[in-house]
Amino acid sequence: MNILIVEDNKKMAENIATVLRHENYNADLAFTAENGRYKASVNNYNVIILDLNLPDGDGLDVCEELRRKGIDTPILMLTARIDLESKVQGLDFGADDYLTKPFLMDELLARIRALFRRESKDKSTKFYLEADITIDLVAKRITINDEDVRLSPLEYRIIEYLILNRGKAKNSQEIYETVWGNEDQDVLFSDSLKVHVARLRKKLGKEVIKTIPGGGYMIE
Repeated sequence: MNILIVEDNKKMAENIATVLRHENYNADLAFTAENGRYKASVNNYNVIILDLNLPDGDGLDVCEELRRKGIDTPILMLTARIDLESKVQGLDFGADDYLTKPFLMDELLARIRALFRRESKDKSTKFYLEADITIDLVAKRITINDEDVRLSPLEYRIIEYLILNRGKAKNSQEIYETVWGNEDQDVLFSDSLKVHVARLRKKLGKEVIKTIPGGGYMIE
């Protein structure tokens, strides 16, 4: 599952991302309204966690704009406001759920799961990479001819990220930031991603993940 966190409190955003990655989710971060709008427009996410108060704009405006563009990804609004009017306004602007700060991580995870289940009723959660390869996003399971393929957590998150963004080339930095949660330049220029992609190709077939000139990867 790919999740975008739009939150200007970097410590809180990184704490949420750490918890999500521990649960085997991909977590992408945006610290401004502008960056959040951009990432939500160019990437495919299963859930967007959107703070109401951002340094360069209002989360309500971001939510309304995404809905106006036809982006129907479930949005969980975070806010320190506790009045009913603010919650109603957020839902009217297109948010799917509301969580008041401070909150427990267990509650956040439960609400994310609920939003994902709701989304899954309307959208397929199974993808077919080749005629014999199937990935089930709900079960977090990949099979070849109905036989389970054993993947490490990182391998699974890489393949899931590329599948959810199928048809779009993703460069190493985008993959590292979302899957690893690491912007360290030393890590970005390491061979770690190449090693994991090589392992995935060995397990799933060489043609599943395409290499794009300039350092990117894509699943068509």
